[in-house]
Amino acid sequence: MLQVILDVETKKTFDEVGGFFPDRLGISFVGVCVREGSSGKGEMKSYFEKDLPLLFPLLEKADVVIGFNVDNFDMQTFIPYYSADITKIPTLDVLTRIKESAGHRISLDAVAQETLGIGKSGNGLDAIKYFQNREWDKLKKYCLQDVEVTRDVYDFGLKTG
Repeated sequence: MLQVILDVETKKTFDEVGGFFPDRLGISFVGVCVREGSSGKGEMKSYFEKDLPLLFPLLEKADVVIGFNVDNFDMQTFIPYYSADITKIPTLDVLTRIKESAGHRISLDAVAQETLGIGKSGNGLDAIKYFQNREWDKLKKYCLQDVEVTRDVYDFGLKTG
């Protein structure tokens, strides 16, 4: 089974686009972890906006794309870039599963701190600042750390039920 765990960083905030319109935010960077099966560290990959055409065949080939709020946010950001129907790509949204279990939303940072004993290295607004300041290495490092945290939270959930 080919798993792709991903996180998307954007160029703009919701305030800048007039509300909750993920498809209007513009993608600055996508970090992914690719792995065969449902365990292991996997291979980390990086995609800046110009590289998105290289990402889409991987997403199409994946048995599942895993993310934290992947359905309502990450996948929606791809709409202006992807010529096919993005909803045809199978996903597993960790946030949705947590919300169904807990009855409310919980941030990735809070989940990671409680389950893994580690937190995120920042927040999405930091990533936008990194993009605006052309701090590509910081943007990449921030996003890939989010991917690792998402992978490890997902794995923790699988292991502990």
